[in-house]
Formats: sequence, structure tokens, C-alpha cells
Amino acid sequence: MINSTNIGMERTIMLFGTSGIRGDAKKFDNQFCFDIGRSFAKFLSNHHKEGGVAIGMDPRESSQRIKDGIARGILYEKRIVSDEGLSPSPAMNYILIADHDIAGSIMITGSHIRADFNGLKFFINPGEILKEHEKEIEHIYEEVKDKIPFLYTGRAIIENRANEFYRKMLLGLTESYPRWKIILDCGNGSQSGIMPSLFKELGMEPIMIINDPIPEKFIARDTEVKDAANDLILKVKDSDADLGIAYDGDGDRVVFVDSDGNFISGDYTGSLIAKYSTTDVVITPVSTSQVVDYIGKSVIRTKVGSPYVVEAMEKYGSTFGFEANGGGISKEVMLSRDAGSATIKILNILNNTGMTLRELVNTLPRFFIYKTKVDCPMNLYNTILEKVRRKFENNGSVIEEVDGLKIWKNSYTWTLFRPSLNAPEFRVFAESLSEENAKNLCEEGIELVNNYIKQEVHNGT
Repeated sequence: MINSTNIGMERTIMLFGTSGIRGDAKKFDNQFCFDIGRSFAKFLSNHHKEGGVAIGMDPRESSQRIKDGIARGILYEKRIVSDEGLSPSPAMNYILIADHDIAGSIMITGSHIRADFNGLKFFINPGEILKEHEKEIEHIYEEVKDKIPFLYTGRAIIENRANEFYRKMLLGLTESYPRWKIILDCGNGSQSGIMPSLFKELGMEPIMIINDPIPEKFIARDTEVKDAANDLILKVKDSDADLGIAYDGDGDRVVFVDSDGNFISGDYTGSLIAKYSTTDVVITPVSTSQVVDYIGKSVIRTKVGSPYVVEAMEKYGSTFGFEANGGGISKEVMLSRDAGSATIKILNILNNTGMTLRELVNTLPRFFIYKTKVDCPMNLYNTILEKVRRKFENNGSVIEEVDGLKIWKNSYTWTLFRPSLNAPEFRVFAESLSEENAKNLCEEGIELVNNYIKQEVHNGT
């Protein structure tokens, strides 16, 4: 979670990865949480943002302890803290839009990573903080780190306004729907307190809700992996349902299952929302399927991570961006990922077109993506990337360097080599018109990375 580098004589603490701060929950000890709470409060003051700070959390075992430690740091800096309890990440963003007396907010969540890890996301109106803000918070943290011992500094105000504001906003996006047979899979996560009751209020109570009671075991659901929705796929098939909808642990990602039990990735639902939206420019990371290039709109690729997508949306005047994980970002709602509004937008498209989800997806070209990863020491990242570059430069491949190295074999086939900034892992993605070809390219790519890692370890690097 905390890395240090030396640039000249200046020591810089690096806390943030692709999106927020993440790591082993044990590393989020009381002193770190107290100091990071102070850092965020000071960051808000630097930006002349007056008011309190709202804090929410996902249902991981460590989240309550981390939330309490951060609250104490903020309270020490003489700011009011609103404890919003169990809330989806987008609700913790939307409270800033609904109540301007709140200066900033924090979500305690590790998103899709394993349950014994955790993380932090920071928001200022109208969205998640940008990369430049992350560097500023890191600099403040370096100044305050361990200066004041962790101590009791007062009490937060216990409330539930974030969820109330968020629920009301989602209701405002809805239409009058047919009585579809829908199965909801809340992943024992933060949307458990929102989506089932919302659907009931809309008059289309789900025929089944699975993985819903929050006290049950937390599900670390990676929405980019088909296996994450296996339970839902089986239930949709067995129940003859029209649709299945699954959320990740903190409620900012959503994926769908069609009536035939086909897993529909975020590449496709994001592309559909973009197609039917009013935006002329769509923003998405370099790892997203090229299917979005066939919806008739200008597409701009970014590094992987929602802060990069948001930054590009602002730069290029886009009103919609998305990630392949099912995280849609709608500027008219908020500038961060929101599974709730993405759900409603898909339902609205189904309602207005009269098509099934399968029929909608079939209006788009079919591409196949495979993704895999291998454990890799972070100090080997640059060496491996350079070895990959040399290998493919020699065979005349087209190489993109937006994030990692994207190697184009032809106009429809690519392999992406990209180190993770959230964990010591190296990732390989491959896409092709052929499922078999995509799988083979991905396997060849990860074998190449594995061999490079073994060589460097053997050489004592």
C-alpha cells in the first residue's frame, strides 16, 4: 500500500494505485487512518472547501475499524464527520451533489479485491479526485505522518442521508417498465440496501434475490471475470428469467446476464449506453474491447482507472465514459462510476427499443477478450515491459503505449501487457474475432511474461 521512491534528494510517499488506495487491511492501522484523515481534511482546506466530511463503507470486516480511525483524523482537524454507515460508493459521491454543506467524502472499500484487503476512495464535488489530487494528498500525508499520535477526538454524526439522496436520484431516472422477470445478485455488498427495495418500489419486484443479506460472507467479486456471475447465470437459466443483474461489493460496477444465461461484460453494456446516449465522444481505457469503436461515435482511450476516464471526460467534453468492469460514468449524474444509474440506463434502453438484452447485444459486432495475470515483483515491471517491447518491435507489430504495451497483430487482434498499480501483479489481455485465437494469444503472452520473470529472478534482479 505504501511505497517510497527517491527522486534526487526528495522522498515521495506513493499511496495511490489505479483507483484509490488499496492494500492488506492490516496496513490500515489506527495511526495510518488517523493521518490520512488529517491529510484529506487539510487537502480540502487547501482547496477552500468548507464544510463537513461524509464517510461510508462496504461490509468488509475491517471497514468499521478503518472508518473510525479516519473519522478521528478528520475530527482532529475541526471538521464535522457524517458517518453514513453501509453505503454504495456512488452514494458517497452523490451526497456531495445533494448537500453542498458537505465538503468531501470518503468511501472505505477494497472494491473487488480479496476480503482481507481494503481501500479508500476520495470524492469532491462533482466526482472522484483526480490524479493531480492524489499526488497532493500524498505530499500532505508525508508532512503529517506520525506527527500526532492516534487519539480520541470526538464523535461522528450517525446518519443515512447518503443512501436516501442516492435512492431518490435513481428513482428520478426511471421510466414505467414492463413486469420483467429479473433476478438480482447484490453480492452481499453495498447495493443490498438500495436496489432490491428500489425495484420493488418500481412495481417490478425481482422474482429472486441472491447473495443479498449484508451480514453474510463478503463476496470479493471481480466483475471482469465471467465466473463471478456463475450463481446468477444458473438462476436465470433455471427460472426462465428475462434478465439477471449482479453488483460488486461497493456498488459502483454492474454486469448483466441475458435470458439465455449469457454473461454480458461491461464492454458491451457500456458500449450500448454510449450508443444510445447524447454524447459525441466516449471515453474508455485502453483495455476495453474495440466493440465500442463500432457504435458510430468518437472514442478516446485512457490509462486504466476511473480517475483517468473522468479526467479525459472533462478535457474532451464527453458526457459518458465507462470501464470494461461494468463501471459507467454519466456526467449528468456524477463524475464517478455508478452501478445504479448504469442499471437504470440499460433498463431504459430495453424499454424504449422493445428489444431483449440478447437482441441489443447482437446489434454490435462480436469480439472475444481473454484476461489473466501472474504475480510479479513491482521492481521488475519496467524490465519486463522493455523485453516485451524489444520482442515485438523486431517483428514489425504496431505498438501503443497509452498504458503498458498494446501490441496489434492486425486490425482486429491485439495483446495488452500491463503491470498492475494496485498489487504486485502483471496482467495480460488479448482480443480477437476468434475466441480460440484470443485465448491462445493471452496464454502465449502470460507465458512470455512468466519466462521473463524467471530470468530476472534467476539473475538476482
